[in-house]
Amino acid sequence: MSSALTEPGTATETRSGVRRPPARLHHNNFYTEDLETTRHFYEDIAGLPLKVFWIEPVPEGQGTEQIGHAFFGLADGGFMAFMQYTESSVQATMVSGEQPTSVHIALKVDDEQQQEIRKQVEAEGYEHFFIDHGILRSLYVFDPNRLLVEFAVDPDGHKEMYQMEAERAHEMMRRFLAGDRTPTLPEKL
Repeated sequence: MSSALTEPGTATETRSGVRRPPARLHHNNFYTEDLETTRHFYEDIAGLPLKVFWIEPVPEGQGTEQIGHAFFGLADGGFMAFMQYTESSVQATMVSGEQPTSVHIALKVDDEQQQEIRKQVEAEGYEHFFIDHGILRSLYVFDPNRLLVEFAVDPDGHKEMYQMEAERAHEMMRRFLAGDRTPTLPEKL
């Protein structure tokens, strides 16, 4: 397995017939009821610049209104994207309420970025919490759409730890599926 599992463009092996895995996440798309409030959170608080705003008609047969797409840039060239319909009746069916907290997106940041974001969300009054998972340290924030966004910091020695975990990942999954629920505790590096 690749020794640099978290570095862009370095994973070279797959278990399928695909020669290489995708280079990076292009975008993850969500619905919003309020593009401006969403823009404020992602651009002014979390530091993701609005890179593209695209307006297009809904796909054939799905109505006559337009969709506004806001793409907020990540450092690797990927995007967090949000879309809003112009007709409130269609929009209401797309925004179905709060997701369980296990459904979330995690963005990689360093310690300094995580602290800057924490200060911003506290100043703005956004609900948030922190968990040290051992394999990473996470600041979780509910955005204006009640989407849970994780700002994750890899610990010191993470490349070595991820390499070790890659070597035993399939065995750990087999154990879990066979009923062994012993928590994974990363070894000290």
